[in-house]
Amino acid sequence: MPENKYDLPATPVPQGETGTPLTRRETREIVTPYAFEVCPNLLGMPTAHPLRRAIAMGIDGLIISGLAKASLLLILPVMTYLIWFRLQAKKFNHVFVLLFATAFMCASATWMPELIVEEDSQQTVGETELSAEQAMVLATSALKIQAESCKLECMEKELAKVAKMLRRAGVDKVAANEMLDGLVQGSDFPAAQWPTYREALLKDLPEAAPVVKAEAKPAQAAPAPLPWYLPDENTHSVVAWVKGIFADLGIGVGWAVFYFTATIAWCHGQTIGKKLMLIKVIQLDGKELSLFGAFSRQGGYGAGIATGLLGFLQVLWDPNRQAIQDKVASTVVIRLGKAKRPLTH
Repeated sequence: MPENKYDLPATPVPQGETGTPLTRRETREIVTPYAFEVCPNLLGMPTAHPLRRAIAMGIDGLIISGLAKASLLLILPVMTYLIWFRLQAKKFNHVFVLLFATAFMCASATWMPELIVEEDSQQTVGETELSAEQAMVLATSALKIQAESCKLECMEKELAKVAKMLRRAGVDKVAANEMLDGLVQGSDFPAAQWPTYREALLKDLPEAAPVVKAEAKPAQAAPAPLPWYLPDENTHSVVAWVKGIFADLGIGVGWAVFYFTATIAWCHGQTIGKKLMLIKVIQLDGKELSLFGAFSRQGGYGAGIATGLLGFLQVLWDPNRQAIQDKVASTVVIRLGKAKRPLTH
């Protein structure tokens, strides 16, 4: 008997009578180790480096931007990519549907629409605007600071770079404080040293501008609410900036769902970005994803944003470099073209 009524019983698992494996349906009725097993052929395979995965996602983001803007320059390569793999699999009904969809899109698409609108290329932070390039510097530094290999000297170097960028952008001290706090949250930077170090970094930044009482104006209709992906003018959140960048690129949710689901399921776990970066998504049981599995996995991207990007940053510390979308679909992203490594020293 367990010492506490809340403890699990320590009795051994009873043995079956015939030794026949349980069916898939039966494994849902009790706790089994089968759902957590890794295919022996996967053991020792190198996982994809986070930077390689980030570059692949950047490529895929630009492709989805072109699809959402109806650019033939990107529609034709994507549809050709899908049709080629469906032909190899001899799925001719899929080929017919893809050809019909391609012809339909070509009727209204243009070759090179503007993928990035110039007037929307600024990210608003308080009373200051950051360019897309400055936002990318911020995101890159965040990844480096959260990496296990980035020690105190490395973190101080990246924080100094971000502080210099914020100083050039004219960000006030209040907004900069919030930004730097977000960067070091969850890192190994000594908590006792952080307030003093942050103050030294931001000593030259202007204080927050005083609020000027505006003159009374006639009542106006309430402005329309902003879309979910646009931060308001007083938002200093990194997540809000990322959503704003996505909006600037014109990423349509429907196109993202189609692109990630179809390419992962039909092209052997490789989007075009992953194909170029020589990485591949595969299930832990060694099988390739079905359409439903690929659809479930791409839903994990939304969960990654909802968790404040922590779902994506898991690749920096997870033993198998699984991000939240990999956890959802029980997948892992492997590096192709490299030999297996031993599991022990």
